[in-house]
Amino acid sequence: PGGASAGFRAAARASSWVALATWFLVVLGEVGHGAAALLAVGVSFAVSGAFVLVWLRSEPRGLRVRRRWLFAAVLVALAIMAAAWGRWPLVLTSIVVVPLTALSLARPDEPVARAPSGIRDLLFSSSARLLVTTFVALCLVGWVALALPACAAPGTEISLIDAAFTSVSAVCVTGLIVLDTPHAFSAIGQVVILLLIQCGGLGIMTFSTAALAAFGRRLSLKHEGSVAALLSRENRGDLAKVLRIVLGVTFAAETLGAASLAVLFYGAGDRAGTALWRGVFTSVSAFCNAGFALQTNSLIPYQEHAAILQIVALLILLGGLSPLVVAGIPGLLFGGRASVHAKIVLLSTGVLLVVGAVAFAALEWNASLGHLPVSARLNNAWFQSVTPRTAGFNSVEFTALRPSSVTLMLVLMFIGGSPGGTAGGIKTTTVAVLLLVVVGALRGRWRIMAFGRQIPVATAYRATAVATVGVLTGLLAILAVQVTQNLRPATAVFEVVSALGTVGLSLGATPLLDGVGKIVIMFCMFAGRVGPLSLILFLGRRDAGPAWTLPEEDVDIG
Repeated sequence: PGGASAGFRAAARASSWVALATWFLVVLGEVGHGAAALLAVGVSFAVSGAFVLVWLRSEPRGLRVRRRWLFAAVLVALAIMAAAWGRWPLVLTSIVVVPLTALSLARPDEPVARAPSGIRDLLFSSSARLLVTTFVALCLVGWVALALPACAAPGTEISLIDAAFTSVSAVCVTGLIVLDTPHAFSAIGQVVILLLIQCGGLGIMTFSTAALAAFGRRLSLKHEGSVAALLSRENRGDLAKVLRIVLGVTFAAETLGAASLAVLFYGAGDRAGTALWRGVFTSVSAFCNAGFALQTNSLIPYQEHAAILQIVALLILLGGLSPLVVAGIPGLLFGGRASVHAKIVLLSTGVLLVVGAVAFAALEWNASLGHLPVSARLNNAWFQSVTPRTAGFNSVEFTALRPSSVTLMLVLMFIGGSPGGTAGGIKTTTVAVLLLVVVGALRGRWRIMAFGRQIPVATAYRATAVATVGVLTGLLAILAVQVTQNLRPATAVFEVVSALGTVGLSLGATPLLDGVGKIVIMFCMFAGRVGPLSLILFLGRRDAGPAWTLPEEDVDIG
């Protein structure tokens, strides 16, 4: 009976995932709502339901345990139905989809009677899994909220896939949009997007940790590890102080930025209320490197307003550097000590900014910048060097860029910002460590040295893993987009790299995506926010490795 139960459990789990994938593609992916598509959903649910019932009947003890999970799942389904009443696909299938989701998360190698523990282990057993789980939960909450009629502008209907895409883009602080934010969403919808950007930018666990600290509760070691992964691995033992610095720098920068931008928008012709709201929204979006704007053409209308561009650029830099590094800059300027991490972050960021601005100005001086005065050309060149890492605002029309400029943008988007900040990409420190490894190898020196310190070999391993997984994820996503979408190769590559880098810049392909294409880009945005490596760690188990040492044998390289 135990072997048969394990077989039924494995079959139930596999068929549940197939049913969920079919529902996701048909209902959310807009593959089709014809008779054949609905029949496929019905058959997949029927097969899955049959396997689940047989499995539960084979385990009486497991059935008692499962009732609690099924009851909780049905409550969630009813909540979704109530929130999305009138959206027939979600209303009709949520009562089946949510319970199947709960059941499909059970590990096939776990006893059925310990199913709740198995699900907890799957979702919360490591900092990587806790990070992924919290962002998934935030994306789902945002999806349900944005699907509500109150979030849509009068006369506008937001489809389920578009609500999901916008939620993921906001939580992952990307900025890719399939709907025009100022016209498709009501004031309530814009507030929801702003809250999702703020929570996604700082990390939902940062807010929960701040709340726990406010109530005087002690953090668990797992929670400490998760917050340290979001913020910084340094000073892990004093996370309360770190959180105060992070929240203080964040809200101070956003408040000052909002006030300055509101005054400038008012001077540019906006009414007082509009200028204030636009200033707040743009400030939070810029600091969180989200790229959402309340102008249809992003910041193109202000390409000759140097003050607006430079304040937005400063907010982007402050958010991308990480609040901890920003808080340490005054001490460094006045002769204080700085960690090797901070020095690498500041040096690599400065080099990328200067090189990017000079290269963009040289490539686009007589092209997309040709109609502007000289001072405006310089301001826009600097702004376009800042925003690909990884804010998503644009002050020039990207469809008019030269191919060489597009390649430059791809490089900057892939590198991204710095660890502990709101930016995406593989991070400046990853590239810096890899370059140090290359320089050391060329010199025949197998120790990684920087600023009079030796960097651990484990750091080089992590940098190599992050870069490799990022490249492989990008290649697979590019292939998926090119197979499913009718886009030019360069446009498809730009869209994927922008999503993986959580940048939000586009060559005009985002509104052309069908349901499947939107799902692929949503996965890229999510993987880019939590990090491809964290996503893989979520799906697998961490192995400490054997306790013994194996004999060495060299392998030819190059």
